[in-house]
Amino acid sequence: MKIIAMYLPQYHRIPENDRWWGDGFTDWVAVKEAQPLFDGHEQPNVPLNGNYYDLMDQSVMRQQAELMKKYGIDGMCIYHYYFKDGRKILEKPAENLLKWQDIDMPFCFSWANESWVRSWSKMSEGEGNPWSAKFDREYTGEGKSGILLEQDYGQRQDWIKHYDYLRPFFTDSRYIRVGNKPVFMIYKPDKISCIYDMLEVWNELAREDGFDGIFSIGANTRDYQKKGLSCSTLQEPQDTINRFFTSRYQNDKNVMSAIDYSDISDRLIYKPTEEGQCLGAFPGYDDTPRRERGGTVIYGRSPELFENQIGKIIEKASENHAHFIFINAWNEWGEGMYLEPDEKYGYGFLQAVLNARSGKASNQDNDPKKQLQILSDENRELQRKCDRYKGYWEIMDEWIRLMENDAKISYGFPDSSGNRVMIYGLGMLGKHLMNQLKKEKVNLVAAIDNKGGTNPDVKIYKPDDKLPDADLLIVTVQYDYQRIKESIAANVGRDCTIVSLEEVLRTALERKEHE
Repeated sequence: MKIIAMYLPQYHRIPENDRWWGDGFTDWVAVKEAQPLFDGHEQPNVPLNGNYYDLMDQSVMRQQAELMKKYGIDGMCIYHYYFKDGRKILEKPAENLLKWQDIDMPFCFSWANESWVRSWSKMSEGEGNPWSAKFDREYTGEGKSGILLEQDYGQRQDWIKHYDYLRPFFTDSRYIRVGNKPVFMIYKPDKISCIYDMLEVWNELAREDGFDGIFSIGANTRDYQKKGLSCSTLQEPQDTINRFFTSRYQNDKNVMSAIDYSDISDRLIYKPTEEGQCLGAFPGYDDTPRRERGGTVIYGRSPELFENQIGKIIEKASENHAHFIFINAWNEWGEGMYLEPDEKYGYGFLQAVLNARSGKASNQDNDPKKQLQILSDENRELQRKCDRYKGYWEIMDEWIRLMENDAKISYGFPDSSGNRVMIYGLGMLGKHLMNQLKKEKVNLVAAIDNKGGTNPDVKIYKPDDKLPDADLLIVTVQYDYQRIKESIAANVGRDCTIVSLEEVLRTALERKEHE
């Protein structure tokens, strides 16, 4: 079993980042400008000795390779950004590593197969990688879609072209393999409708190159065999957050989500896993340098807690006969996930890995009561998710019925409200609502969302901002409506009527049916 660290190849200047975010932009800009947002918030995170390195410097990657080996990391899984028509970005560090044969850094790739968009608000919820919404600025070069780099998987010739690019990496002696198969992770395999056929082509090409095929790993996916994948992996902390921590707004840190490291670590360790599934671990998470109050903070981390986590994951992975543990990450400084030394902890998180590998983190407890509690928590969280999606289904059912009756959503506005309307929540429902109100020529004066953002049709505010005057606020976040209503009431003023989208739709239907 090998321990691999996820590796972000972003820390060097590229023309695209200059054009999209400003001259010289890298993630270091966000890292340096981060501010503490609550008492005890660990920001900004500062690399040890202020080492804001440039990955175009050969000595940097050599030092990283030496550090990796010294502290028990077996290799790096480098993010691979490959888009429609073979467009690549941030590819130079890996290409340089291919040339720098004297750097002993075993590596493999993780294909980050998402479109890049200017900000989270440009695409439907869950789509695209909003690289740095905090630094979003006016730029029209990509058109109104907001898509910077579009992902499209094409057909056989496109898959062959992609494999041709990967071939020299796969054949490099340092490239990580399982048996005679080069390892290739796919970040979001569920987004690739043609994945089975694509992998069949790649396996065929790999066999022609003398391999036994590709060892393909799907991150956070189910039924991997049906997709043609070799196995799956749990990328952390995303998988554990999605299973147990979907309630985003209920915290006292005034950020989108705040989770205690010990709490999430217990669930990560004890949740059910599959035989042969690659496991994950993480030293910390905090993406507020990129997203400010729209971010997620996992607070209370420490090298000691991480050592306990990784030690137990090593034991569990061994029992599961897993090929790999993937630590997220080596150098995701903009998301607070890094093993690299910093000013506060020094080499503490790297030492934690070495201790765990050497058996020093031997306080393994397999408390069956704790395991049963985690299973119970997971069942309750699953039920909450089912209730939430049932609510979405019911709202969309009413919305479709409204359309079938040729009725307008504005039919459901309270009689007492004026004509100045705001929306709270720009997720899936909020975006559809905004488009519908625009068609109905409703005077939409603003939208409110924890993440902030930009939109060409309406000014977007965060809940704590000074809001414009409005007569009606429609809340689209159904599962948290009551709390949002109570928390936002003072900021919108008592002359503003607050209603849920569900109420508006139901009233509109009733009025239409009684015409």
